[in-house]
Amino acid sequence: MSHNGRAPDHLTLPYSVAQAGTFFFLLFVFVWPLQRVPFMTDNLFGVQGLKPFNLLSAVVLAYLVFDTAPLHATDKIERTSIRMFLLYFATFAIALIRSVPNAPLLHSRFPESFPESYVDFVLSACIVPSFYTLSFLFILKRMCSFQELEKITTAICLSILLLSISFIALVLMNPSVLLSPHASGMTDSDRDEMAQLCIAYFGSHYNVIGSMFISTVPLLLYRALTRGGLWIAPLCLSLLAVLLLESRTALVTVAASCSLFLILRRSFVILVLGAAAVGVTSLVWIGPTVDALLSIGFGGSSGFSADALLTGRVDYVWRPLLEEWTSDIGLFLFGAGRYGIGTSQLWDTGTLIQVTVAHNAIIEFFLDCGVILTGVLLVFLFVGIATAWRVGRRLNSDLYWALFASIFGCGISMTTGRDILPTIENMYAFPIIAMMINVTRLRYLASRPVHVNDRLADDPLRRAVTDTNWLP
Repeated sequence: MSHNGRAPDHLTLPYSVAQAGTFFFLLFVFVWPLQRVPFMTDNLFGVQGLKPFNLLSAVVLAYLVFDTAPLHATDKIERTSIRMFLLYFATFAIALIRSVPNAPLLHSRFPESFPESYVDFVLSACIVPSFYTLSFLFILKRMCSFQELEKITTAICLSILLLSISFIALVLMNPSVLLSPHASGMTDSDRDEMAQLCIAYFGSHYNVIGSMFISTVPLLLYRALTRGGLWIAPLCLSLLAVLLLESRTALVTVAASCSLFLILRRSFVILVLGAAAVGVTSLVWIGPTVDALLSIGFGGSSGFSADALLTGRVDYVWRPLLEEWTSDIGLFLFGAGRYGIGTSQLWDTGTLIQVTVAHNAIIEFFLDCGVILTGVLLVFLFVGIATAWRVGRRLNSDLYWALFASIFGCGISMTTGRDILPTIENMYAFPIIAMMINVTRLRYLASRPVHVNDRLADDPLRRAVTDTNWLP
């Protein structure tokens, strides 16, 4: 996979088919927030797994396989990215294979989350999460120009706009979710009405929907600042949806990531005006989310504590699980496989809240994969963050900083939720990281001369560099 190596022969589809493939990919990304609404989860013709989203994903996969060499690299950055992706996917595959024998146990403890049969378990735990990772390879290989990256950004922003409008409309039609006496309670179980509303209409918990906003609101802010007034309304609607969602993690993280983006692009006036607007809004109307945010850690008789601040996660999730895993050498070194928390022996002892996730991405990964791979993960995370920051300072690109702020928000939210392995909660991380890589590659290749016999001249990325003049 050298720079001048001959690219492997593969089928080159007609231009119209290639355009259709790009359209289906953008549609694939657009439907992500609504993929679990009732009509999207129905099996077509009664065939198990034959759902609209799965069919759309299959079309994108077919285009990726037949129109390109997904694992062939044409430059150093792409080669390193593909290797990291393969390592990540191998870790996911191994963790999933190890969890297959636990399918009956997981179903008995979480009958609504895990199917009973082994085949259905593999399909639900492997196929759909794998589809989310398709966006990484598709963007890395096929969406190379700045114009194409802008198209992806537009698709993501429009889908979040649709999600925001739908959610706000549902809340207006069901105001009791905001007037509930438990709306400002201290635990997630106190917000069951909001959770039930989101599950009934969107097929996802409100924390999952909050994760979607965490990953995408900085992109809406980027559009509002660079593309004019038409994008101000979508940004405001998304912020209103976050406020009504009652997800404290989403509220804090969206505020932090947007502030970071404004600081990185030196928009200090907008940052001050935004902070003032938030302060005035809080004084005029302290909604249930803000009330809950201000009350956590201070409402109990025991006073302030880390466990109260994290709504019971320390004493009833993290501490008992870590004690159990560290007391068993096998679990400590290698974990219990995917969804390892569901195999805990503390299930019926009352010392562990019966939850499907550990509410911390690093702890969740440790439970699944053990301390060895967790150590490797932490090294990669620190190196990746440092590299992304260094590259961003060199590029000084608004789009890159918006993508960086989105990933920054995902990183913050990992402390109280999300996951490392592919799930619906972190699905936007894959296209966002791929877009960051391609922005970097555009700058990298633009600085290199094209030789007459250079095979890179036929590469989509090289053509993108030749056809565009966006770099500073």
